Amino acid sequence: MCAKSLLLVFGILLGLSHLSLSQTWAKFQQKHIPSTSSINCNTIMDNNIYIVGGQCKKVNTFIISSATTVKAICNGVTNSNVLSPTRFQLDTCTRTSITPRPCPYSSKKETNKICVKCENQLPVHFAGIGKC
Repeated sequence: MCAKSLLLVFGILLGLSHLSLSQTWAKFQQKHIPSTSSINCNTIMDNNIYIVGGQCKKVNTFIISSATTVKAICNGVTNSNVLSPTRFQLDTCTRTSITPRPCPYSSKKETNKICVKCENQLPVHFAGIGKC
Protein backbone atom coordinates (compact mmCIF):
# COMPACT_ATOMS: atom_id res chain seq x y z
CA MET A 1 0.00 0.00 0.00
CA CYS A 2 1.45 3.39 -0.93
CA ALA A 3 2.04 6.20 1.55
CA LYS A 4 -0.87 8.29 0.22
CA SER A 5 -3.29 5.39 0.69
CA LEU A 6 -2.03 4.79 4.21
CA LEU A 7 -2.48 8.46 5.06
CA LEU A 8 -6.01 8.42 3.66
CA VAL A 9 -6.95 5.33 5.68
CA PHE A 10 -5.36 6.80 8.81
CA GLY A 11 -7.23 10.09 8.29
CA ILE A 12 -10.56 8.31 7.93
CA LEU A 13 -9.95 6.21 11.05
CA LEU A 14 -8.90 9.27 13.01
CA GLY A 15 -12.06 11.07 11.94
CA LEU A 16 -14.23 8.13 12.93
CA SER A 17 -12.56 7.89 16.35
CA HIS A 18 -13.51 11.52 16.98
CA LEU A 19 -17.14 10.66 16.30
CA SER A 20 -17.09 7.87 18.84
CA LEU A 21 -15.69 10.20 21.53
CA SER A 22 -18.45 12.74 21.07
CA GLN A 23 -21.42 12.53 23.40
CA THR A 24 -24.90 12.66 21.87
CA TRP A 25 -27.84 14.92 22.70
CA ALA A 26 -29.68 11.89 24.10
CA LYS A 27 -26.75 11.08 26.42
CA PHE A 28 -26.51 14.76 27.45
CA GLN A 29 -30.19 14.68 28.44
CA GLN A 30 -29.68 11.45 30.43
CA LYS A 31 -26.73 12.90 32.32
CA HIS A 32 -27.83 16.50 32.88
CA ILE A 33 -31.61 16.99 32.53
CA PRO A 34 -33.43 15.02 35.23
CA SER A 35 -37.09 14.07 35.00
CA THR A 36 -37.74 15.69 38.38
CA SER A 37 -36.82 18.99 39.99
CA SER A 38 -36.18 17.27 43.33
CA ILE A 39 -32.66 15.81 43.15
CA ASN A 40 -31.30 13.37 45.72
CA CYS A 41 -27.61 13.21 44.81
CA ASN A 42 -26.93 9.96 46.67
CA THR A 43 -29.74 8.21 44.79
CA ILE A 44 -29.38 9.66 41.28
CA MET A 45 -25.57 9.40 41.17
CA ASP A 46 -25.72 5.64 41.88
CA ASN A 47 -26.92 5.14 38.28
CA ASN A 48 -24.40 3.32 36.06
CA ILE A 49 -24.12 6.29 33.65
CA TYR A 50 -22.26 8.16 36.44
CA ILE A 51 -19.66 5.41 36.92
CA VAL A 52 -16.42 6.27 35.11
CA GLY A 53 -13.63 3.71 34.92
CA GLY A 54 -15.22 1.70 37.73
CA GLN A 55 -15.31 4.76 40.02
CA CYS A 56 -18.17 7.02 41.03
CA LYS A 57 -18.09 10.24 38.99
CA LYS A 58 -16.58 13.09 41.02
CA VAL A 59 -19.08 15.78 40.04
CA ASN A 60 -22.17 16.17 37.87
CA THR A 61 -24.41 19.19 37.33
CA PHE A 62 -28.13 18.78 36.74
CA ILE A 63 -30.10 21.42 34.84
CA ILE A 64 -33.59 21.83 36.28
CA SER A 65 -35.37 22.75 33.06
CA SER A 66 -37.11 21.25 30.07
CA ALA A 67 -35.05 19.62 27.34
CA THR A 68 -36.63 22.03 24.85
CA THR A 69 -35.37 25.08 26.76
CA VAL A 70 -31.84 23.68 27.11
CA LYS A 71 -31.77 22.61 23.45
CA ALA A 72 -32.65 26.18 22.38
CA ILE A 73 -29.25 27.39 23.65
CA CYS A 74 -27.71 25.77 20.55
CA ASN A 75 -30.10 27.18 17.94
CA GLY A 76 -27.97 28.19 14.94
CA VAL A 77 -24.72 26.89 16.48
CA THR A 78 -22.93 24.07 14.69
CA ASN A 79 -19.72 23.49 16.64
CA SER A 80 -18.67 25.64 19.60
CA ASN A 81 -19.20 26.35 23.28
CA VAL A 82 -22.11 28.67 24.03
CA LEU A 83 -23.05 30.56 27.20
CA SER A 84 -26.80 30.52 27.79
CA PRO A 85 -28.46 33.94 27.60
CA THR A 86 -30.63 33.07 30.61
CA ARG A 87 -30.01 31.61 34.02
CA PHE A 88 -31.02 28.07 34.96
CA GLN A 89 -31.73 26.37 38.25
CA LEU A 90 -28.80 23.99 38.80
CA ASP A 91 -28.07 21.22 41.25
CA THR A 92 -24.45 20.08 41.37
CA CYS A 93 -23.67 16.76 43.02
CA THR A 94 -20.09 16.41 44.31
CA ARG A 95 -18.62 13.18 45.66
CA THR A 96 -17.55 13.71 49.28
CA SER A 97 -15.27 10.68 49.66
CA ILE A 98 -13.91 7.73 47.71
CA THR A 99 -15.78 4.64 48.86
CA PRO A 100 -17.32 1.62 47.18
CA ARG A 101 -20.78 2.17 45.74
CA PRO A 102 -23.01 3.73 46.68
CA CYS A 103 -20.75 6.78 46.98
CA PRO A 104 -21.71 9.73 49.21
CA TYR A 105 -22.47 13.07 47.52
CA SER A 106 -23.19 16.62 48.62
CA SER A 107 -25.58 18.91 46.77
CA LYS A 108 -25.14 22.57 45.80
CA LYS A 109 -28.15 24.41 44.41
CA GLU A 110 -27.71 27.65 42.48
CA THR A 111 -29.13 29.72 39.65
CA ASN A 112 -26.68 30.67 36.93
CA LYS A 113 -25.93 30.72 33.22
CA ILE A 114 -24.51 27.52 31.74
CA CYS A 115 -21.92 26.83 29.08
CA VAL A 116 -22.64 23.92 26.75
CA LYS A 117 -20.75 22.44 23.81
CA CYS A 118 -23.03 22.54 20.75
CA GLU A 119 -22.66 20.19 17.79
CA ASN A 120 -25.11 20.39 14.88
CA GLN A 121 -27.35 22.71 16.91
CA LEU A 122 -27.60 20.27 19.85
CA PRO A 123 -26.03 20.39 23.33
CA VAL A 124 -23.64 17.45 23.70
CA HIS A 125 -21.40 18.42 26.64
CA PHE A 126 -21.87 20.43 29.84
CA ALA A 127 -18.86 22.76 29.76
CA GLY A 128 -19.32 24.94 32.83
CA ILE A 129 -21.28 27.29 35.05
CA GLY A 130 -21.33 31.08 34.69
CA LYS A 131 -18.79 31.35 31.87
CA CYS A 132 -17.35 29.43 28.92
